[in-house]
Amino acid sequence: MTSGDIADFLEESFGAFQERRTSQQWTWDRQHTLAMLTQLKHHQLVEESSNGIFKLTKIGWLAGQSGLEVESVIRIVDALSPITSAEITDPTLLCVSQLTVELDKILFPLNKKSTQKEPQLWASELQRQNIPRHVLYSLHNAITDSLQSTLRAKKTVASLLWITDRPLAEIETTLTQFGGSLDGAAGPIRSLRSRICDVLPTIASIAEILHPDLDLTERVRKLLIRLEFGIPAIVVDLAAQTGNALTRGDYQRLIQAGQASIEALENSTDNTLLEYLNHSLEKVSLVREAVIKHKEYTINPISVPILPQYEG
Repeated sequence: MTSGDIADFLEESFGAFQERRTSQQWTWDRQHTLAMLTQLKHHQLVEESSNGIFKLTKIGWLAGQSGLEVESVIRIVDALSPITSAEITDPTLLCVSQLTVELDKILFPLNKKSTQKEPQLWASELQRQNIPRHVLYSLHNAITDSLQSTLRAKKTVASLLWITDRPLAEIETTLTQFGGSLDGAAGPIRSLRSRICDVLPTIASIAEILHPDLDLTERVRKLLIRLEFGIPAIVVDLAAQTGNALTRGDYQRLIQAGQASIEALENSTDNTLLEYLNHSLEKVSLVREAVIKHKEYTINPISVPILPQYEG
């Protein structure tokens, strides 16, 4: 379709018809539609051929299929386009997730009266994570509310803290040290990590389109597991198999005991594992099965059966 065809189509749409019915003052702004089309082209959601025909790009198709707001996709493209593939680390992906409209809607504790200490702390913490400067600047772009940029930085720090081996109580204390919350931060942290898990696959797909040399499949798989259970990298292979059959506390005790890696678990005794798994024989059995399943997956991920053997 040409730009004129697109404008005509939208002007004759049911949505436009409803607007006319509900408000006699409403008029169709054709120039605004054409300006939005130019913006979509600039952000690589659509492309225009030499004869003026527009069509969706891979990013455009992805935007339509993902359910993310178009504004979110535009912000993601703006953040990821100028940086190199090597700079797209896990902390960078988590930071970019905070640019989306969807994550902006997540409520999070913040002391609005702390206009110096709180903003400075979260910003400096992110700088130490080697997140590209352009991405950090993006936390402030296109918004006029300084509180929102502080929240974006703080929520990025919260997501990074969540995937460490720190106890939840300690994470809450860190995040609420300036006040701003009467009920703690546990609930908001869980809401935050859940929404990040929703948007992260789309962000990774956009990154791979913008940087064709990238393959984030395995990294994103592991990062989603870490976000789901609040665990560091060392125990992700175990959690991939046991899931929420073990608690975050179980994983933390195994880490502290040096029993978190698949190799360490394979060489440990049942009595040792019982000590760190609340003396649960069921959990020990699950860990043993997890070690076997992980080895099968490592040998050939595709060969792990989905269906049972067919019986005719």
